[in-house]
Amino acid sequence: MATDKTDNKSYKQILKSTSVFGGSQIITILIGIIRNKILAILLGAAGVGLISIYQSTLDMIKSMSSLGIETTGVREIAAIHEDDKSRLYHIISIIDRWALIFATLGAGICLVLCYPISLWVFGDSSHSFEFALLSISMFFTILAAGQAVVLQGLRRISYMVKSAILWNTLGLLISVPLYYFYRLDGIVPVFIIVSIAMFLSAYFYRRKIDLESVPVSFDQLKKKGASVLRVGIFIVLASILTSFSFFLVRAFLSKNAGLESIGLFQAAWTITNVYLMLILKSMGSDFYPRLCAIIADNTKTKLLINEQTYIVLIVAVPMIVLLLLSSKVVLSLLYSFDFENAAAILNWQILGTFFKVLSWPLGFILLAKGKGLIYFFSETLFLLIYIGSMYCLFPFYNFDSVGMAYLIAYSLYLPLVFVLGRKLSRFEWTNENLTIGFISFILVLLAFCIVKYAPNYIIIAGIPLWVLSLLFSLYKLNKVFRLKSLSGLFSK
Repeated sequence: MATDKTDNKSYKQILKSTSVFGGSQIITILIGIIRNKILAILLGAAGVGLISIYQSTLDMIKSMSSLGIETTGVREIAAIHEDDKSRLYHIISIIDRWALIFATLGAGICLVLCYPISLWVFGDSSHSFEFALLSISMFFTILAAGQAVVLQGLRRISYMVKSAILWNTLGLLISVPLYYFYRLDGIVPVFIIVSIAMFLSAYFYRRKIDLESVPVSFDQLKKKGASVLRVGIFIVLASILTSFSFFLVRAFLSKNAGLESIGLFQAAWTITNVYLMLILKSMGSDFYPRLCAIIADNTKTKLLINEQTYIVLIVAVPMIVLLLLSSKVVLSLLYSFDFENAAAILNWQILGTFFKVLSWPLGFILLAKGKGLIYFFSETLFLLIYIGSMYCLFPFYNFDSVGMAYLIAYSLYLPLVFVLGRKLSRFEWTNENLTIGFISFILVLLAFCIVKYAPNYIIIAGIPLWVLSLLFSLYKLNKVFRLKSLSGLFSK
């Protein structure tokens, strides 16, 4: 692995964007924990459940009506060099107009279909008026997404971070008094006010960038929109298929393992895909637009993905090992002692996360290349393997089969996206990354074996193993960036 000054600059950018965006994600989660605690006290289980239903319904409508603009829009902006002001202003103006169209579409769905949506979600029309009002929230939420697309496409990570912290903080300060005085009647007003705060905070930081709005003809809007939607429609279909697949998983568990198993599955899934995925989401905020900007150059693409893989491995592996060794403790802290039974599937899923970490940078090639159909195919194949494995293994391994299926699906998904990445961009891993990957897998596998087959030796054998993984990561980090320089890396 080269360690010249130019390469170090790239590694420094990856580390900086990861830490900055990851820090904001942690703050956001902490705000969410505080908000949820207050909601539980003020509104009780019924109020929290009602908010969850509204949110999940709005998320689904947003996913369908925004047609993947949050991914395709970033790709379109990032592909243009910032010095080419004319083209940049033109594409941003087109995305702004499409965001307005999608926002109107989403609001229209809520408004026009409020009655059938209420029937579908609640079984009666008692919440029709609330869904009609939530059309305002939907409108500003999609508009806010359009502003965030511009910030991410231009790689203004600090503005994205400040915007997220601002609207989350405002949302907390606004929601508490409304819930305190109006209880359940304050839920819809909070949704509306928070979405407006989300839009205004994103718009405020977007205005700090010197951008001009240029006129766009209908033909230009239609032509560029068609190219964006060709990819976006497959992203939406993949999202819908994913939601439907996990509905099937929950229905299968409810029928064959009881209602309690769904709660255990949800706890394990949340830890694996929310808390551990903080690393990947933080890196993706800057990595995706950087990749889109160079995706036409196979040499640069290979270099960037290998750099990202290098950092992903040395950052994620110590966390994966630690989470494996402390899975029962984590479940008890975040939930309760009743959730310790989820540790078995959680450990299988954490082991599968190692393959997910490796496949994650490769998956972005499909999106950066605009290969929507291939992306949909890869996601569909993953879900088929996941659900098929669970169904086949359940008679033999019962509840553990859910976690084992997750491991099988990602262990097969990794070679799939590698082959696709090699075909599209002639990608291959460097010998350095192959070595790190092999050593890292041995460390993760040893941690899994200790937890699975020798739990009484977690302290004696597990802690030294985690220290070893941490020292190995620090050694590899020091090869591309001097550790003693970390104190000044994020001072700006």
